[in-house]
Amino acid sequence: MAKPRAFISFEMEDRWARDFLVQHAKDERNDIEFSDYSVQDPFDSKWKTECTKRIALTKGTIVLVGATTYLSEAVLWEIAETSRQGHYMFGIQINTDKTHTIPAGLPNKNVIRWEFKQIADWLKTWT
Repeated sequence: MAKPRAFISFEMEDRWARDFLVQHAKDERNDIEFSDYSVQDPFDSKWKTECTKRIALTKGTIVLVGATTYLSEAVLWEIAETSRQGHYMFGIQINTDKTHTIPAGLPNKNVIRWEFKQIADWLKTWT
């Protein structure tokens, strides 16, 4: 089975969580597989155009939910664009000991804790 392609939406202060998720997906001992299409470097004024293209190449978006994610205009736009394109979406609370505010547009029922089996289970629904 081909890996689902995922756009990862995150606040820049939470880049560590994105890097951790991507690294764990590469570990064959984990049941997580996806191809990462997140924006790794900030774009100039054309970032929305680039994000639209990258989201279009995916099956869905993974939103990493941290302390200030709900305030990020970029994350809110990426959530809205994912919905506009009719793609799958789920969120992951990035801190195991905290529950952060869920950004607008991301359904509460689609937010899970940072647990690799749950992440793998969500990705399996994208096939």
